Amino acid sequence: MKSPRSAVGRTAAGLGVGAAASSVLTIADGPPWGIVTLSGTGMLVLLILAAVAVTAGLSAMRMMIALAGAGFLAAAVLQLVQIGWTSANLLGGDGSTVALLLGFAVGLLALGLSSAPSSPDSPAPAPATGRHDPA
Repeated sequence: MKSPRSAVGRTAAGLGVGAAASSVLTIADGPPWGIVTLSGTGMLVLLILAAVAVTAGLSAMRMMIALAGAGFLAAAVLQLVQIGWTSANLLGGDGSTVALLLGFAVGLLALGLSSAPSSPDSPAPAPATGRHDPA
């Protein structure tokens, strides 16, 4: 049986591979595949963050997985701020870019910040009786 830690790692690595594969959505011309807008810099950021997510997943280190998620979140916030309040567009994206980056951020942060489930060998906690006086 696979350990819960390795399941989290495999899932994070899968999200990283998915992020790298989503670069196809930026290269293609028009629908149905060309649905995300990114410049060369934005593509580089996406691929670097995807590599960090895969590395974090393969090492199964929750803190590194959370950091990869934080990187995707920072990129999503940067894109949102730039399309909403400034004339700069460092990543060369739009709202679709924000949605893509935010999706990977939420997934990786959920994996990295969730608590590890207890092992099946640990004793079960005593059932709550609802009473405050000792039994």
